[in-house]
Amino acid sequence: MNNINGFGHLSEIDILSLEEKYDIVFPNDYKEFLENYNGGLPAKNYLTTHLDNIGEEIVLGSLLGINENENFDLGTWLFEYEDELPPSSFIIGTEYNSGLFIMITIGDEQGVYFWDDAYELKSSSDEENVYFLASTFSGFLNRFSVEE
Repeated sequence: MNNINGFGHLSEIDILSLEEKYDIVFPNDYKEFLENYNGGLPAKNYLTTHLDNIGEEIVLGSLLGINENENFDLGTWLFEYEDELPPSSFIIGTEYNSGLFIMITIGDEQGVYFWDDAYELKSSSDEENVYFLASTFSGFLNRFSVEE
């Protein structure tokens, strides 16, 4: 996690309050990330990954936490998109250009996805604009590498 400059730390009570407020149960690896980093920004250069099924590169913009700056606040993003998100899901971050990283915590679709909500990718359409990235938050983080 040396590639993320965190926004601070969250207590277990802060995380439980967030889960209760939004009726979500965070996976343990995401809770650990919030405790240690409370979201954050790439430390240097760009952190990139590719969408395997279409070969497009995406760039991590931010990871959300509890933050006074609405651009980095998990609650602000959840409130903004609550009517558009599937049940048991939440926004964990933003892509550098456009798009959101979401996590679904329950059911067959469980995992982390890239949601091209602005249809910036050539392959995105009304039928397909959500792309699977990883089954866990840790797996999601491990996909990114520093672009030199």
